[in-house]
Amino acid sequence: MKPRDWLTLAGIVGALVLMFVLTRFTQPERVKPGSPEFDAYIDHYVGECLRNPQSLDKTIATLPTEAQRVAACRTAVLQADRLNPDARPLKRQ
Repeated sequence: MKPRDWLTLAGIVGALVLMFVLTRFTQPERVKPGSPEFDAYIDHYVGECLRNPQSLDKTIATLPTEAQRVAACRTAVLQADRLNPDARPLKRQ
């Protein structure tokens, strides 16, 4: 290989490494479970669930007591959070 070929290869590899570093290490941190921000985030979506149950959660609206509906909504919201932790809000700086 000629020196120009090595330079081209080094440029391509360097660009790929730079893209990897920029996409992986510059992302802001998400709120952690147990923090006040996380509790507010969960409480917000529990309230949304109680006001507006989705099609999968229609059984929640038929539960007899408010405490049972809150517990069922909290379980559904926490399960959704476990399945998609990237949906958590970003930590405030």
